[in-house]
Amino acid sequence: MAVSSECRMRLFEYEDIGRGLLANVSKDVLVKEPKLLRLHVVGMPADAKAFAEIDADTNDAHVTAAAAIEWLSASDTDNMAAGGAVQQFMTIGIDGENQIVTREENMHATAGTTVVASTNVYKNIFHAYASDWGTSDADAAGQIDIRKLDNTIYLSIPAADNESNGSGFRVPIDHSCMLVGGLLTRFSLAADEGVIIRIIYVDPLIDGDSTQAAADRCINWLDFSASGATQQQAKPPIGYTFGEGTTLSFWHSSFVDAGENYDLTLDFLIWQNYHA
Repeated sequence: MAVSSECRMRLFEYEDIGRGLLANVSKDVLVKEPKLLRLHVVGMPADAKAFAEIDADTNDAHVTAAAAIEWLSASDTDNMAAGGAVQQFMTIGIDGENQIVTREENMHATAGTTVVASTNVYKNIFHAYASDWGTSDADAAGQIDIRKLDNTIYLSIPAADNESNGSGFRVPIDHSCMLVGGLLTRFSLAADEGVIIRIIYVDPLIDGDSTQAAADRCINWLDFSASGATQQQAKPPIGYTFGEGTTLSFWHSSFVDAGENYDLTLDFLIWQNYHA
């Protein structure tokens, strides 16, 4: 079977996080009122002994100076009119104040193929999803591209879908990030290597400078897997913490010649560091 994956990403403010999830989190972290970034992936690795990135974004187009973004649809029907399809969408990214944020953006008033520029500014966009619709359809009528002003596409919401590509993210400057929860579930109990998930994290070497060349940065990874005839579920390495400027991406492999369907959730707390 062919490799496939789709990621749902959502950002929750501190007051919206279920307290059960925070029960084992240090009070030193809780006083900083962290945000929760939750990833939910449904996927299948390729029929090959190799890793592939899960629902990769189109371009990791991080910029050091925040700038406006723009977007347009391949269909005029994605517009703000009552009879439109997708009218609004949410972004998840880093703003000009180095905060991880979610923002609502509007499609063009009457014609989705007309470019719209944001009044919000961003240093990066990780994910987007439709949030409001007209009476025409509850999915995007055409592919919606979200891009930099130089036409470099960050990511896209496909036609007949509501969720963009993009599962990776970047820890903002002056922030920390901790993996606090998650679960990998495979839908087969074959006596084989099962499904393996790899979290690749790329650390900057100089004061959170996330624009350094890859050759000048520390690249590491964490693996966890569910395998064999009895192991259907596995938990990720809870408690692992990532520093400012770190880029995280998520990969999967079956390590056998027959991919298996799986379900994966990952919960990250992200908080701002306070310096004396």
